[in-house]
Amino acid sequence: MVYRIDGDDKALTGFVVKPNQAMSWRTQMYIYFGIAAITLSIGVVFFVHGLTLILPFSGLEIMLLGIALYLTAWRSKIQEVISISETEIVIERGRKKPESRHVFQRPWTKLVLERSRNNWYPSRLLVRSHSEQVEIGQFLNEQERQGLAELLDQTLMKNTEN
Repeated sequence: MVYRIDGDDKALTGFVVKPNQAMSWRTQMYIYFGIAAITLSIGVVFFVHGLTLILPFSGLEIMLLGIALYLTAWRSKIQEVISISETEIVIERGRKKPESRHVFQRPWTKLVLERSRNNWYPSRLLVRSHSEQVEIGQFLNEQERQGLAELLDQTLMKNTEN
């Protein structure tokens, strides 16, 4: 998802880029505990009837599902903040606070939507300046990435004309 943020003066424009999140953490936990309760109760029934190995494997399955849900939720919290001013482009990436920050001088910066030679690989949206490049919107789908490229291109052209 891409959100546009305009500054108080029109010299500063920003974009917040986040991955789509289907469910909240609370909803994921409700579903997880529901699946865990059903799976472990089935494991306990089999354990009572003498099939003792079913219960440990049920526990292992629940543990792996919990790890997978946690990692998915953790990865969905990343966001990128792209700030465009008259002189520079700042790209900050992180979860709760910026973990990485890249600053590009605007006159020497180029926005490139690099398409893959193979149709099954997604394109890459790159911000390049001199020998440095940063990929933005890695977690976006193809249409969202193309839309972000158009928005950034329009913003860069609009601000250049002023």
